[in-house]
Amino acid sequence: MPLAALPLPLELYQGYDTVSVFVGYSETDISVPVSKITTRFEKFEGVHEGKRIIALFVPKDKENEVVKLLQDEPSYSELEVPTLEGSAREKLGEIGASKAELGNKLEGLKKELEELKKQYTDFVLASDEYLTMETQKAEAPLRFATSESSFIIDGWVPSDRYEDLASTLGSISPRIYVGKLPEAKHEDMPIALDNPTPAKPFELLIETFATPKYGEVDPSALLFITFPLFYALMLGDVGYGIIIAAIALFIMSRFRTGGLHALSYILLYSAVLSIVFGVIYGEFFGVPVFNEFVNGEHEEGLLGIDGPVIGPLHTPVSRFANVESLLLLSLIIGLVHVYLGLIIGFRNVAAEHDLKHAFFAKGSWMLILTGGLLLIARVLPSLRAGAAIAPDPVIGTGAILFVLGIGILVKGEGGIAVLEIPTLLSNVLSYSRILAIGLSSAGIALAVNTLVKDLFFSSGNIVLIAAGVVVLFIGHLINLLLGIIGPGLHSLRLQYVEFFTKFYEGGGTKYSPFGFMRKYTEE
Repeated sequence: MPLAALPLPLELYQGYDTVSVFVGYSETDISVPVSKITTRFEKFEGVHEGKRIIALFVPKDKENEVVKLLQDEPSYSELEVPTLEGSAREKLGEIGASKAELGNKLEGLKKELEELKKQYTDFVLASDEYLTMETQKAEAPLRFATSESSFIIDGWVPSDRYEDLASTLGSISPRIYVGKLPEAKHEDMPIALDNPTPAKPFELLIETFATPKYGEVDPSALLFITFPLFYALMLGDVGYGIIIAAIALFIMSRFRTGGLHALSYILLYSAVLSIVFGVIYGEFFGVPVFNEFVNGEHEEGLLGIDGPVIGPLHTPVSRFANVESLLLLSLIIGLVHVYLGLIIGFRNVAAEHDLKHAFFAKGSWMLILTGGLLLIARVLPSLRAGAAIAPDPVIGTGAILFVLGIGILVKGEGGIAVLEIPTLLSNVLSYSRILAIGLSSAGIALAVNTLVKDLFFSSGNIVLIAAGVVVLFIGHLINLLLGIIGPGLHSLRLQYVEFFTKFYEGGGTKYSPFGFMRKYTEE
């Protein structure tokens, strides 16, 4: 059946009283079969809700034949449209006015919805939490082993909470017995991470990698120090740090719980430390903050003053003028980080097995690293100077420790382990990325500033100056995005690849309490 019959709208149909229109979904092109019925037709196509929709106009006297054709078309699905009368132009005007009115109503409803959201968000969250707790209480008996006169529950509880649990249950009834089973090594023993409040958000990075195994050291507190430190050493700009801190605060205000909330805290810590290092580097969007000497020439900074002296540190520490010193600092940080990972690994193996296993598994690597470090520290300066390597007790000690470490490693893990020795050097050298990423970020900022200053701002032309402002904004926006992503990913890589591989196995089961952790309600 036709969906609507309209007065003749086109000159194409002159000589006919009316036309029939068919509207519906169709996946196939029906133009060819319709043209066999009549050449006087008009077909319009569009997309509605992701589907191909057609409107087909045919002369009234061909209606029945087209109906039969469409009924035989399996992909055609008819849509009901209202019957309209009068001028198409008038109807389009009325529909446009109605659309604008509905649009205004929609905007009003959106504002009203936003107000309701602000007004009732806490109530909805609290209600959801309360109802969830009540549902869990109602379903709890299904998880107990019961008989006609008793029930038994077994489960895990953190050691420091056992006495509180026992006293609480005992106060309910003297007929409730609470006992502690003998502790034993269980592969399925759950893990409850317990960190100080500032380090709590960094548990997200641990759980993203793997839940610690029972008895392993939880490195969340260490990441609280090292992750923002590496991030800030790479970014190190006051301007970028302020913007990133503002973004983090905005996310925190919108997401009060969950992964995004924890991630925003991590970003905030990193941004604040980036501002501190921005002061040390003397950089504000790549522009010097303090006066400094570059290639023996005095350059005035934004503030027009000399940088502060922080103990033995005289700021600003230009990254471009102190590449060697900052590279050495990056490698020292890498050595400390790797040593720390091996020490924690020694502790983990000793706790799981014994000191002998720990010495063979981790002590050997510490001896190799120490011996190699002593050898490099003595031999490298002589090689750089082109001088002969003179006998030295330090060289001898380093060689002995290096060879001894290899022997212990082979005895403990087999000869194949020797192939992994070069990775120890690559792990330490990987920390040079701290300087490299920082130089790239500062270099991009400097390039953008220099380009805009020399090509646009120096011209004196208002149009070029306006274009320079646009280029400056886009350039720093791109560098800001790179500054958020680059230091974050590379800092995370140093944790996961260079640090965690020295001690972290993971594979534990996260502790999921039987009770409910309240966030929006009170007892």
